[in-house]
Amino acid sequence: MDNHYFPFTAIVGQELLKKALILNAINPSIGGVLIRGDKGTGKSTAVRSLRDVLPDRKMVEGCRFGCDPDGAEICMECRRKLEEQGSLPSRQVRMEVVDLPVSATEDMVVGSLDIKRALRDGIKALEPGILARANGNILYIDEVNLLDDYIVNVLLDAAAMGVNIIEREGISIQHPSRFILAGTMNPEEGDLRPQILDRFGLSVDVEAIKDPDERIEVIKRAMKFQEDPESFHSRFRRKQEELREKIIRARSLLEMVELDDETLGLIVEIAAALGIRTHRADIITARTARALAAFNGRRRVTGDDVMEAALLAMKHRLRQLPFQRQQELSQEIIEDIMNGEFEDDSEIDRERRLRRDLKIPDLKGSLQGQSSSTVTGRRGKYVRARENPEPSSVAVDATLRKAASAGTGTIEPEHLMEKVRIGKSRALYIIVLDTSSSMRLERKIKFAKTVSWLLLRDSYEKRNRIALIAFRGYEANLVVEPTSNLETVEEALEGLRSGGRTPLTPALRLAAEVASSSSDEACTAVVISDGRCNVFINSNLEEDMNMLETELRNLNLLFVNAEPEKRSLGILEDMASRFGSEIFYLDDILI
Repeated sequence: MDNHYFPFTAIVGQELLKKALILNAINPSIGGVLIRGDKGTGKSTAVRSLRDVLPDRKMVEGCRFGCDPDGAEICMECRRKLEEQGSLPSRQVRMEVVDLPVSATEDMVVGSLDIKRALRDGIKALEPGILARANGNILYIDEVNLLDDYIVNVLLDAAAMGVNIIEREGISIQHPSRFILAGTMNPEEGDLRPQILDRFGLSVDVEAIKDPDERIEVIKRAMKFQEDPESFHSRFRRKQEELREKIIRARSLLEMVELDDETLGLIVEIAAALGIRTHRADIITARTARALAAFNGRRRVTGDDVMEAALLAMKHRLRQLPFQRQQELSQEIIEDIMNGEFEDDSEIDRERRLRRDLKIPDLKGSLQGQSSSTVTGRRGKYVRARENPEPSSVAVDATLRKAASAGTGTIEPEHLMEKVRIGKSRALYIIVLDTSSSMRLERKIKFAKTVSWLLLRDSYEKRNRIALIAFRGYEANLVVEPTSNLETVEEALEGLRSGGRTPLTPALRLAAEVASSSSDEACTAVVISDGRCNVFINSNLEEDMNMLETELRNLNLLFVNAEPEKRSLGILEDMASRFGSEIFYLDDILI
């Protein structure tokens, strides 16, 4: 046991992260794990500590590529020795963590010409690269999102095939390259392209632990490890050995685990319901489910194995749209799919339409909106005149009439009349859509998306700009910035997933911010929610409303309650009354 590394079993929490690493250790063909999270959340610690719970491995004595003598693939040098000698001498070695630097070049990764041997002996030989050192070990890529896409593809190709093929400078050679791949990244520093994301077998999002008792335990263990690493390792030695034995047993059992057609059908059903457009997701989920069954000592994959595997293998493959944060995939959603109770959140009922007699107060037009009219100084059509001693644009006809009616032969300052012009101005319609868990009940989210789509389409036809805010969990997000591109908004609506808590007041504040940044437009925010707000900016709803009152007074607000009037909690009604806004009910406005 290496006392330099924190014991794997001493890591507090982060169970999903630890499970993903263990499953890749049981079956490296899963394709690695992508670990996303803020700095200081234990990503690197977990990867580096994994080596101490993994069994030793066999390696051919003196092999530059770390070949396993019992492996299906061996390098050309080992194959030649095997043909000449009939066997390959080997020894047991510890698994290592091989680091791949962000600055790595292709030559560093795959290998290149051995310049020293070429100059000294005149022999073209290969200088093994990082993929050779990684064979049979753990390949760790920190800040994988900052690595060149081409290098990432080379690594992932080798991980998928289990072989590294090198053809350069007149050299053609291949060697096995089977390793446990682990990549870490901080999403705030940039994301990976979907094509690269799909190549990683599993993904885990890591957050700082929120439970106070667990955070205290993290501090205690970190301090004890730093003060006396040897004593700290002794404390967890039994747990480390137990986990190592469990991994060894799982590896032996893996090939005997059965995965019947009914279970395979369940995997396909989950992927289809989530709109995942890659067969790789199905294959990786199946491999992961088998590894889970083996880890738990079973020879048959269960529904629970499939559910846990899908959470790890499918989240990073969910469709992600412009301006959209990474979507959530919860156990609740997977269970609903498996039980046949999943409602496709992406569905918009394009056969429905809005009642046309609904009005927005103080604005001309129906609920769907029209291009706003406004009084302008120098632009627009001249429609009437008004008194103004300092007119920006003189209405000559009205001025002459006023002077004539006064019976004077001259025009005095008090006779001056100003032109009033009416011109079409752009309007901005902001849809503020509740996508929390409660909106998934009774298909409310489907109807809400349909109303949003109808409003946005109609606003687009009237040449207004449109924006979309979605709120769930602990925050509101501007999913689509103000735009005239209806297709972008439509794709975003279809891609929105529901789940989590209801941060209604943070969403209202975001709407006010969007409106204030569009000061040249008349702004209307249409809030569609069931009003079950339970995440606040301050400590409660009343404090939030007092704080937001000034900002929201400058915004035309319209509320659409997703609950029938008889079941409404009254929160949206109170908000509408407070701001002098109209409120409608979802089941009354769709026909």
